[in-house]
Amino acid sequence: MLIDTHVHTNYSDGLYAAEQVVVTASSGGIGLLSITDHDCVDAYPDAARLAEGMGIKMVHGVEMTTKYEQGFSCVHVVGLGIDINSDVRRVLRRVADARDDSDRRFLENLNRHFEAKYPGWEPTVGIKPSVFQSMMANARRQGIMISEKELMGIFMDSKLWVPIEYEVTMEEAVSYIKGWGGVPVLAHPFDFGNDASLLLKRFLVAGGEAIELCKYRYKVRNESLGGLSMRELLDKERKMNEWTARQAKKHGLRLTMASDYHGSGEMGMDPSEYGVDVTWLYDL
Repeated sequence: MLIDTHVHTNYSDGLYAAEQVVVTASSGGIGLLSITDHDCVDAYPDAARLAEGMGIKMVHGVEMTTKYEQGFSCVHVVGLGIDINSDVRRVLRRVADARDDSDRRFLENLNRHFEAKYPGWEPTVGIKPSVFQSMMANARRQGIMISEKELMGIFMDSKLWVPIEYEVTMEEAVSYIKGWGGVPVLAHPFDFGNDASLLLKRFLVAGGEAIELCKYRYKVRNESLGGLSMRELLDKERKMNEWTARQAKKHGLRLTMASDYHGSGEMGMDPSEYGVDVTWLYDL
């Protein structure tokens, strides 16, 4: 049986509605699922009721986006088994509203950049499902062939960034998740170009309790993964996940498995592939 504890809907930056995501999970043989939208739990409780009707164990979840700090770029902490009836919505709304305001102003800067580079550029409007996906779709619509890697390079230009008025640190994200009765999980530790070893050390000090094995094959925007053939990518993915599993055993962290599904690729991972014990998830 497959599980997936990290998927997204169009309540954050996923392409599809929560109902469609659950249906897709069911047709793909997913037996345990968590919708973990960015700083948002609006998919619940409706998605959980639908999943239950399809025989899927649904674990309430969220993915908290943390602030860029010295030595670390953006870090994502997934919270599994959270109480969605606590003050979670108030806290997440403040985080999401601040990010959305920054994204809108960032989009204005990006449009000015593209107008200068491409005469006749028609501005991108809307920040959903994400600024990146909106810009990519608009460029292609206008016949501008820009790769994801090229666009990511533009996104990393700090001169275009707009400060976010309210953000949380990794430590605060872990604390919030625990306060909501959940388990804090370090998501895709090899993403964003951070040093995974240093990132894990900080997560442990913050009180983190679990770490994620991930389908990195869908994260080719990552500098270390871009340009690899599929065979090379799958080999790299296995090495990353094997390292993660060893570190989890060494530090007493629980393991979970995820695709970080946003609407493309396939959901789900098989716990038997890495010999992972995921029975703890069924108690959440």
